Formats: sequence, C-alpha cells, structure tokens
Amino acid sequence: MKASNNTEKNSVSSILAALRSYDGCELDVRLTRDRVLVLYHNAKYNGRRLLETDFKDLKGVQALQELIDHPQVIKSINDNGKTLWIETKEDTTLGKKKDPVYCQELARSITEQLKDSDLKSKNMRIISFSSEILKHISGFRTCRIIPYIFTRADSIIQYYNHKTILQMFKSLRKYILDTEKMGIGGLLFYRRYLRGFFSLFQPSLDEIRSIGKEDFMLGIGAKTFEEEKFFKDVVCVTDYRGERVGGRGKDAGPLICHRGL
Repeated sequence: MKASNNTEKNSVSSILAALRSYDGCELDVRLTRDRVLVLYHNAKYNGRRLLETDFKDLKGVQALQELIDHPQVIKSINDNGKTLWIETKEDTTLGKKKDPVYCQELARSITEQLKDSDLKSKNMRIISFSSEILKHISGFRTCRIIPYIFTRADSIIQYYNHKTILQMFKSLRKYILDTEKMGIGGLLFYRRYLRGFFSLFQPSLDEIRSIGKEDFMLGIGAKTFEEEKFFKDVVCVTDYRGERVGGRGKDAGPLICHRGL
C-alpha cells in the first residue's frame, strides 16, 4: 500500500532543504509500537494506529535518529545556528482522552535521544499541543501550541466549529500567563487571533510581546508573504513557499519552515 503524502515533507531530505533556506524547520514526531521515534504527522498509517504499527512496516517513514545523526543537519544546527522545532504529537486516535503514560514516555524518549545526539541543545525547540508532554521535557526549550480545532465538515462558519469559536474568545494574555505558570518557555498561536474578527477581542501584537517574562518565546503561523511581514517581530512558522521580494526586514524574527520543503 502507498504511504500517506505527509511522509514527503516530514523527511530528512525535506528538512535539510528547509534548513538551507530558512532559519529553522518544524517537524512532527510520534512513537511506533516498537517505540521508535519517527518523523510522521498523522496518528494513523494506512488506516492503522501508528502505536499499533512497527517501524519496519512503515514504508517511506524515517526515524528521528536518522535526522539528528545526519552530518549536514549537525552542521546546520551547530555551525550555522539553525533550529529544529520538534512537535511531539499525542495519540489522537482515541478521541480527546489524554494518555499520561504515553505522554511521559514520549517526552522521556525524545529527551534522551536528543541529549545523546551531537546537536546543540540551545538550538532545539520541543513544541506540542499537549502540556502533559511538555512538562516532562528537561534540558530543552519548550513551547506550547494553543489547540486550534479545524473541522471543515461540521463548521457553521468556514474553517470554524462552535468549539473553535468559543476557544478563540479566550485572551492571549491569559494563555501566555498560564503557559508561564506551567514552566513552559513559549507559546505558538493561530494567526486569526490577531487578524480578522477575533483580533477585536485580543491584545495587539505589541501588547502581547510585553506580556510575560523577557525571554518568553512567541510564535505564530503564516500562509502568505504578507502574513510573514505582519508577524515579522515574532517567530513565524510558515507554509508560504513563494518569492520574498525585498525580504522581511533586518529586524525580522526567525522564519521557520513548516514540515520542510
């Protein structure tokens, strides 16, 4: 059977390509049944839970170890100052119920594997929607992602459902302060918090940059060059792959390629 297309981006070659052109690259990591950390986005592989599938049965899927041992990756991270933004993924196949044992195991596995690598820890970022995972990470900068529920099929307004809408009325100020209390070093949030209708209920970008501790990391997603420029003062995880005429400006924050090129 043919593997899902999401393996094409979450691969060593695609991440290497991103590290050559961007300040860093975001990638997704999950555990298999035989407890191999793999570069993979979805909770299922060909309709079967990844946690019920051994690594040898994942065609076209690569292990995290292959990435962090790659000489060109080590050079990009250690010598050129590029960053890896490793998203640790929950097992979402069982609905909303979190498995604290899995979360702890995933955090422990990724922490140990990165500590045993030759990569500089200061250039690693462990990010997740799950604070349950992040609280077990040690020795690396962590960043919480605000859960954004994207369900086109049952949406009342395009790209939103009722749960998403209620969630986005919550102030980013509270998200930042709550995240700091958890001992997590940063927050990534959806761009629609600060652009469009929901921005009416949120602090401005300048205001949110003044909330929290000085070294607290803020990041956002972008899909266009215009959005990259609008959010240039914070970390920008981008899906935009077009031309950047004139660049983003000398004071622009890090530009992180989402899942590789």
